[in-house]
Amino acid sequence: MNLIISLGLLFVFVIWLQYQLRKNDSSSKKAKYNYWKRESQANTTRKSDISMLDYIHLPIDRLPLEDNADPTVNSYRDTILSHSNKKILNLSSFSNTELKLKYGASNINLLSEYDNNYLIIISILHKWGERLYTNGYPEDALAVLETAIECKTDVHKTYCLLAKIYLQQDRPDKIDNLLDIISSIPIRDKENLLRQIQTIKDS
Repeated sequence: MNLIISLGLLFVFVIWLQYQLRKNDSSSKKAKYNYWKRESQANTTRKSDISMLDYIHLPIDRLPLEDNADPTVNSYRDTILSHSNKKILNLSSFSNTELKLKYGASNINLLSEYDNNYLIIISILHKWGERLYTNGYPEDALAVLETAIECKTDVHKTYCLLAKIYLQQDRPDKIDNLLDIISSIPIRDKENLLRQIQTIKDS
């Protein structure tokens, strides 16, 4: 009797498993179909004007541009200067398909270039500010890190280091302002970053 029940349960399980596999296969095929349909539409989208997008402009005059004893600091400065006249866009929230649908397939190479410029400047601004702070130049570090914030960086370490410097300078109002900025911009893992900044403020 137990054998019959076991075989019956096994049969039910096999039927259920086959159903799940067919359902998953159907969902996967549908997802692939929808993706390629959208991609095909994106590749035929006509070019649109991108001259009025929200380009990022580096406030070079606010940055510490003097030669430093540390050649690494100077190399970071030079990289930022070399990008100061380039077009910069933060497009991290868009996929390539979405960009083509929105602005046309023929603009995708330019948009990718402008987005790559953004990734370079926010990375280098953080490294530059961090190096200045480590070398004992907190005010210069502030200028660089605040520039990164103005560029709406999504580098969590930039916000945390800035909050740390504000704390050391006994400027809690500046940390509050930092919290407001983070709350108002699209940034990955926002809640975790807000908690980190609040922890720094309360320490």
